[in-house]
Amino acid sequence: MADLVTGLRQAIEDLIAPDLKAIQVKQDAMVRQTELQYLAVSKQLEVQHDALMKTLEAFRAEMRSEFAALRANNQLEVLRQVAPLSERISVLEESHGRKFR
Repeated sequence: MADLVTGLRQAIEDLIAPDLKAIQVKQDAMVRQTELQYLAVSKQLEVQHDALMKTLEAFRAEMRSEFAALRANNQLEVLRQVAPLSERISVLEESHGRKFR
């Protein structure tokens, strides 16, 4: 009986153990491949993120510059339109003895 159990055990080990080892090797290879793919995708996302952030920073700088230019143009336009009125007020004040101030 002991010989039968030993023989059966040996037969199972001879038939199943190589398959289990092959499955383990495949699983280990797939885990390594998955880890490498994860690292590659992670690196790619990091590069894309950095590029996007640089693009956004450049866009923000461009918008700040554009707004500064618009603000300056607006101030010049206000001065251009107010200057004649200021001159006219000065003339009126002088002619009316500075009553308006």
